[in-house]
Amino acid sequence: MNFRITEEMKKRMFVYGGSLSIAVLIAMFFLFFDRVVDFIQFILSIGSPFLLGIFLAFLLHKPSKWFERKLFGNTNLKQNNKRLLSIILSFILFLCLIVLFFGTIIPSLIDSSMQFADNFKSYWGNLMDYATSLGKQLNISGQDIERALNETDIFNTVTSTLTRYLPEIANYSYNVIRLIINFILALVSAFYILLDKESLVRGLKKLNYALFDKSMANFITAWTEDAKLVFEKYIVGSIIDSSIIGVSCYIGVSLLQIPYAPMIGFVVGVTNVIPVFGPFIGAIPVIVLLLLIDPIYALIFAIFILILQQIDGNVIKPIVLGDQLGISGFWILFSVTIGGGIGGVVGMFLGVPVFALLYAGIRDFSKSRLAQKHIHITDKKGTVD
Repeated sequence: MNFRITEEMKKRMFVYGGSLSIAVLIAMFFLFFDRVVDFIQFILSIGSPFLLGIFLAFLLHKPSKWFERKLFGNTNLKQNNKRLLSIILSFILFLCLIVLFFGTIIPSLIDSSMQFADNFKSYWGNLMDYATSLGKQLNISGQDIERALNETDIFNTVTSTLTRYLPEIANYSYNVIRLIINFILALVSAFYILLDKESLVRGLKKLNYALFDKSMANFITAWTEDAKLVFEKYIVGSIIDSSIIGVSCYIGVSLLQIPYAPMIGFVVGVTNVIPVFGPFIGAIPVIVLLLLIDPIYALIFAIFILILQQIDGNVIKPIVLGDQLGISGFWILFSVTIGGGIGGVVGMFLGVPVFALLYAGIRDFSKSRLAQKHIHITDKKGTVD
């Protein structure tokens, strides 16, 4: 008796084998979570220049495309020369923005930080005086308040920490050199990605259709196109949104005559790129800093940042980012937590779009399989007929 494997059996074997493999991978991920995280961090550290290059290519793709179409579109230059000049102009624009940033914002940040360091002892004294006067109103003796404040030993802790780590600053020179080299490699990677993007996409597409059957390859192609759009919108939109919030915070804090406006605006703007936790990560240290200067400043800033975050969440983000992620608040919180555990701050930022794409892929695959089985899932309890 001859046993022949039919196409239907092959499909079933592929689906069951794939499902089993995914289940095993998920189980191994949670069983060996620490080792998996260490391995991912190792891979990310090695490939960080190229990942940063992909990130820069996402940022510079639209400007280079605009230059190629609008600036050189009607010229007699060859297509390769149009592309090359467009990419060079995009890089010049990007580097000019970097120089502008370091030339204007960084000096203000350094100046604000040095002023705060110089005035820290007087701020600490002001806080103790305020706590003593507040204690008198609450019938708490000044000695008890001073004892409680001294037991926290915040001033000595900060001073000893700075003293301990200052000699180690020289050790960071290697990391600075490494960062510069990685940035140069990232620029080169982004340049070649933008220059040869069609051939790169074509090569990956050939590999996709060579490895998988047509239906699966079509699914992967559609998914990667969605991934490109989501990452492009999310990354660029998040940077625009955070820039708006940072500048708005700087202007608002300056109008409210709260000190260290450049430093506060920078901290709030940078941390705003992190979903869910970003506003808290940025606001809490600033409030603590302002408490040392004057508790009234801290209260005014807390009210201001609360209003600003409400405007951001309800007005600015819907306009800039839209609703391209398509996941609930619970999954955003979940992805930020897992992403932060794996990749730190960068993981918290990129964890949301990565999870959104995985979620969309699993959702679309499930819908396709259910449609093939003619099964319709409802909210009713019990099994499906």
